[in-house]
Amino acid sequence: MATNSQFRNSTIDPASGTFGRRNAARYVGGTVAGESHASVKSYMIGFVLSIILTAIPFGLVMDAGHYGFTAGTVLGAILAFAVVQVFVHVVYFLHMDRSAEQRWNVVAFAFTVMILVIVVSGSVWIMHNATSNMEHAMSATSSEGVIPQK
Repeated sequence: MATNSQFRNSTIDPASGTFGRRNAARYVGGTVAGESHASVKSYMIGFVLSIILTAIPFGLVMDAGHYGFTAGTVLGAILAFAVVQVFVHVVYFLHMDRSAEQRWNVVAFAFTVMILVIVVSGSVWIMHNATSNMEHAMSATSSEGVIPQK
């Protein structure tokens, strides 16, 4: 726990933007809460992995015919690399892991993903049903696509 002397002796550093508030922050596990726990090495690993995970699908699309890949295979590969890239971003740039300090961030992220899946799958389901119903209505009309008058 922080003592009063740590708060009184805090220095003001205008360049840092903290203006002495850093020492008044809540301590968690021996480190000041809110401090960055990432390093330049971590960011560089994430950056290089992101470039690689973007370049491989790009190369697959550009040379798919040369290697004899079907469109479905290329699409599946692109989706797989996209999912891997999402995890790279979550780990290396958002710094989410299984530590106790990150538990609420991971829960909020999982809730966000769940809501997105519900919204997207619900939208696709509604659009599919609307299309199916419209096709059925169009096939019941005359061959010219004009609805007959009653």
